[in-house]
Amino acid sequence: MKRILLVGSVGCGKTTLLQRLHGADLTYAKTETIYTDGQVVDTPGEYLELPWFKHALRLASFEVELVVLLASATVSEAKFPPGFTTFFMPPSIGVVTKTDLAGPSAIATAGSHLRLAGATELYEVSAVTGDGIDTLSARLA
Repeated sequence: MKRILLVGSVGCGKTTLLQRLHGADLTYAKTETIYTDGQVVDTPGEYLELPWFKHALRLASFEVELVVLLASATVSEAKFPPGFTTFFMPPSIGVVTKTDLAGPSAIATAGSHLRLAGATELYEVSAVTGDGIDTLSARLA
């Protein structure tokens, strides 16, 4: 797997996706600081949502090959500013999470938010059901 940085809002499913990608049991665990698990750098949602932490995301991106922006299909508002991917040196992809909890319209809205942020590749996944995980895993290989 490429060395990746997971970036998304609080509760969007970053850590759950990490657990699924590693084949671990799915358990809720609040990420309180930047955490490295093998090839994955997991970040707290507050680092995206609170302006004074965003510099930490950029610094963490210097150590990865790919930035993965996550947007929950259960959240209707955009969490990333337009053009957010230009903030990072490595390329970025977008992942819509929690697709098992939302309808097609909500999934499309989350995808639109990721496209506005600058993600040109989009993946739709459910870490709970496993839908879309194989396709995402292949991209991250």
